[in-house]
Amino acid sequence: MKRSPFESASFAVQDWLDRGAGAGSAARDAKVRIENGCAWDIDLRDDALPIKGVRLVLPADFPASPCELNVSRENFLKLPHIEADGHVCLGTTPIPEDYDDPVAAVVRAFAALKDKLLLPAADAAWVSEQFHDERASYWAQWCLRRRNAADHRPVPNRTYVDVGELGAWATGGIAGYVPGSSKHRLYSLQVAAATDPNELASRHHWADGTLVRGSALFVRLANDTRWTPSSWPRTFEALDTLVAGATDHEVSLAHWVNTTGWANDLAPQKLKKKARRKQPKDAPPGQRPMLVVLVHGSVMFGYQLYGSAIPKLQPPSVEPVHLTRVDADWALARDHDLEMLQARRKKRALLLGAGSLGSPLARALARAGVGHLDIIDAQLMETENTSRHELGLADMGYGKAHRLAEQLMKDVPGIIARGFLADASTWAMKYCEPGKYDLIIECTAESSVRTFMSHARVGLFGDCPVIHAWTEPLCSAAHVVLSQPAVPWPDTDPADERVNASDLSANDTRIKVAACAGGFHPYGAADIELVAAFAAERVIAVLDDMSQTSTVWSWIRSSAYFDTLPVAVNKRPIVPSSSSKFDSASTTRELAAVLGRR
Repeated sequence: MKRSPFESASFAVQDWLDRGAGAGSAARDAKVRIENGCAWDIDLRDDALPIKGVRLVLPADFPASPCELNVSRENFLKLPHIEADGHVCLGTTPIPEDYDDPVAAVVRAFAALKDKLLLPAADAAWVSEQFHDERASYWAQWCLRRRNAADHRPVPNRTYVDVGELGAWATGGIAGYVPGSSKHRLYSLQVAAATDPNELASRHHWADGTLVRGSALFVRLANDTRWTPSSWPRTFEALDTLVAGATDHEVSLAHWVNTTGWANDLAPQKLKKKARRKQPKDAPPGQRPMLVVLVHGSVMFGYQLYGSAIPKLQPPSVEPVHLTRVDADWALARDHDLEMLQARRKKRALLLGAGSLGSPLARALARAGVGHLDIIDAQLMETENTSRHELGLADMGYGKAHRLAEQLMKDVPGIIARGFLADASTWAMKYCEPGKYDLIIECTAESSVRTFMSHARVGLFGDCPVIHAWTEPLCSAAHVVLSQPAVPWPDTDPADERVNASDLSANDTRIKVAACAGGFHPYGAADIELVAAFAAERVIAVLDDMSQTSTVWSWIRSSAYFDTLPVAVNKRPIVPSSSSKFDSASTTRELAAVLGRR
């Protein structure tokens, strides 16, 4: 039987290490089955190196996956690039040539081990720098290892943190949740925030179980603070010293602990849960949760505090905690270009229409960081909408706008989203006024709504920019029109005559159903996703630069696509010429020129 490429590569390395040039320093581990890979213990034979032996493992899919190098777990946190299980991580990746010369792949891995770890490790400054540069990873692994330590104190499985805008330090709260199934009354989750943590947890559907409130202390570390295993506080006294130094002695951790108190002076609160789940009758025994959060740039480190049996004679104990940031700065931008994100947070947008185009556009705006979004749509979610809408069967029978706003509030931090089951024109007449919104986005695809907005624009929206976005039948083309007060969208609605790429009519493609005025346009999720991405990019660009002139952005399928349609279509000059129906092009035009005003 012919060997697979992976078998051939493995056998080549086996032959080299078992019988060839590499056999002198390698001892085969016969306990590892061939189908699961192969393993050898390699003697490095160099007393000057900090590590004497390495375990080489060939995974079953080698060389698609690189060979693995492992050392004693005792080296974890002593040398960088070594994980808690002893795995050496040097960032080696497979290359195409490894299939032809698998032995070279192993040689390359050992060369990287020597050049990137073993030799530089003689320099203590280099070791410290490596630990600091990858501090988040080492801290997470350290917290995980501590769970198996004999002296470990129980910590929640998950800890979510949102400190908001933090100066040097601040106090906040903790919402801890004990699931009804917990036999030992242990917190499965805690949320720490500068504002109400339970409100945050409830918004994002994390709150589940009996609520017990606690206290949190947030402290910002100086940017030049070195965070390495040798500098981590391992005792309450060391943590107290670090907090005092970081806050210029404004905060004493010991004083904060004594002031906040350890007693269960807050009664537990039972949260609403599904009837099938049982709730614990009492709060967890012992003290309420207390957490110190150290903020270092974009990384956070946590310490859970535990009171001693004799508070006046013994200090509290501490336990390292891996934290998950859930604030908008990190979730939406990873702390990158925060000035732009903060500017978007201040924007208030009105979206008219939450259908196949409006719903993904709403989600894109939310994830881009828009601070306030009102969504208006008069339709309920129906079964047949599922194929190309952001909502699904679980939302059937609910108002599209309301349900979509709920989803955005649950999924996206920071945004305030509201949904209204209403006709766009009626709602605007009742609730809109100049200055209320920074941007109006209309996605109803209804000529009557565009005409209404042109007539009512000054009285309802003032100088606010207005965007109209729609697709042509079959998603053959899509258009995003920015209308500024200087060049407004005409009340004659010239979409068909001057903007669209063809004279393809909805009447030509609409599939009728057995209902009054019933029917649908036959296009799928992939089609509308292309359009939604195109529209979202332009709308977000307008949010970032509200001074742009009135513009028409268009995305058009190729001439070959129109030629395949079952009806005759008159194509306009903006349709790109191509022999492939999968080709498309985008174009930018001044609205004034499109309207024939230039």
